Amino acid sequence: MLRPWHYSLVLDKDSSSSIHQQLIGHFRTMIEGGSWLSGSALPSSRDIAQRLGINRKTVSRVYEELSALGLIYTQPKRGTFVSEFSPSASHESETYIPLQRQQVDPYSNSIQHLIQKTSLHHIRRAALHMHKLQVHDYDATGLFNLKHMLANLLAHERRFLVSPDHIACGGWLALQNAVIHSIRPEDGMLLADHHTSDEMIKSLQKQGITVIQLRETTGNQAINFSEQIEKYCINYPVAAVWCNSSALFSSESDAAKQTLLAQKLSDYHLLLIDDQRSSFPLSQESPPPLASKYARSLLLGSLYGNFCDTFNLSYVASNESLSSEFLGALNEQHQQSSLLNMLAQSELIKRGEYKKLLTGIYRFLQSPDTKLLKEV
Repeated sequence: MLRPWHYSLVLDKDSSSSIHQQLIGHFRTMIEGGSWLSGSALPSSRDIAQRLGINRKTVSRVYEELSALGLIYTQPKRGTFVSEFSPSASHESETYIPLQRQQVDPYSNSIQHLIQKTSLHHIRRAALHMHKLQVHDYDATGLFNLKHMLANLLAHERRFLVSPDHIACGGWLALQNAVIHSIRPEDGMLLADHHTSDEMIKSLQKQGITVIQLRETTGNQAINFSEQIEKYCINYPVAAVWCNSSALFSSESDAAKQTLLAQKLSDYHLLLIDDQRSSFPLSQESPPPLASKYARSLLLGSLYGNFCDTFNLSYVASNESLSSEFLGALNEQHQQSSLLNMLAQSELIKRGEYKKLLTGIYRFLQSPDTKLLKEV
């Protein structure tokens, strides 16, 4: 029996857009526009195919892409449902990316195409069929197995030693909100480096946190950054520093400067929030993050940097532990829409394809054509 469901879509088979594109556009419009409420049940791919007179495989492919985008989710033996979606979420999730995209816009589409061509479609399909989950396979902050693999990657590639229990993974918007809620305004203000976007600062201020954005300096950035921190700590109560430490240090030779800045943070008992989401994970050109040398820190990262927004996984790692305030705020985010991405990328890492994939992207970025494109 077909589920009662209002169809407002009329397919135009003479249109230049394929049926697949028309279906994707219609579903996104209805979900993102709020016409279909979160939790609403959707008909099966067979039902839609019968009603519209199209191939069922086309509908299945549409459902897979919508699931990967986090717009819908499937529960075994129950059906397919609309995910929880905030119309402003797509804008809020871009808090840090606009600055970085200015640097990679000319070739970001090529990188995304490279990723999708090599792995994504296959891994998405594999994740969609992973229905037999056990209780220990996932928890409130992410997949059990994925956190162990992330811990290994951080240890070997970023020299950041952290327990899997101290890692949370999922969509960036949920993790961002959890990080912000874990900062207590009464402890003091937050110092943000000049890379931090206006949207991020506004999000912090909405929680009652006083934010001072440090100015951009020339010359020795690490030393100047340390001096600015000390100036504010002497005159005001400061609780935390939000920065991208990769932008402060140019090479491994800056290890002494890293140690100096870490000591400065320690002297004033500051929490370091090291935002490494724009860093290419396997790049050998940048030194390990400052968070790897400082005890009170949160490391923010993502598996693909900013190179693939449609299929990405962000994570927060702490070399102490994740606070109860952070975990409480994260649990309230209901990250059901991130489950497919986490499953798929967990499979990607287990199959050993992740490093191959990023190595291919890194070579692409180092190719002569790409370098010429960057200069233009």
